[in-house]
Amino acid sequence: MKKILGLLMVLALLGGCVITPESTERTISSSGTAVLKVAPDEANVLVAVETLEKTADQSKNKNAEIVEKVYAALYKIGVQRDFISTEYFNIYEEFEWHPTLGQQSKGFKTAHTLRIKTTEFDDVGSIVDAVVDAGATRIQSIDFDISDAKKNQLKKQALSEASKDAREKAEAIASGLNAELGDIVSVSDSSYDYAPYPYLRDALDATVAKAEFASTEISPKQLDVRATVQVVYEIE
Repeated sequence: MKKILGLLMVLALLGGCVITPESTERTISSSGTAVLKVAPDEANVLVAVETLEKTADQSKNKNAEIVEKVYAALYKIGVQRDFISTEYFNIYEEFEWHPTLGQQSKGFKTAHTLRIKTTEFDDVGSIVDAVVDAGATRIQSIDFDISDAKKNQLKKQALSEASKDAREKAEAIASGLNAELGDIVSVSDSSYDYAPYPYLRDALDATVAKAEFASTEISPKQLDVRATVQVVYEIE
């Protein structure tokens, strides 16, 4: 009875490990987890340029003029072309409801959203100032993220540490059973995830955004990179 209680206590402490009796094969299934605290290495600023005119062509052309000015303003402060991309583009007729006339057309709106990437966090305020002065309508969001190169490196590290965690748990259970781990039966990567740090998620009007970021020192939080693996071992 004491042995059974001792085993149950070990299992409770090592949550995620399961002993699976099968016809002639004895196995331990272990879940390993790793959480890495990582500093972001790039910022993404989403900037919207919106124009409303009587015709679709007028709206599109006016929008293109402003976008060109935004590009020029970004080049002037040192943002390279490769760090600017179109996130969203659309032209549509906008309507409003009139109490007596019903639905009325307000004209055609062109919405063009640009993604501006930077690895210099101190430049975020300068980017906001530049695009607003050039005619951008609003700042959609500001996120702090991990570059693709760093993501690949961190994924390998997180999965490696999660695998070690799974083995340590399985070894502890096997030791409690006076058994030893045998060969690996199967391994599966059950999850790998992280989320960018959202410094700004609610879109701000251009003038409000400029006032808010003009003298703001931005210090992004660390990101959590998580990985979980499932490993099944034979026990001897």
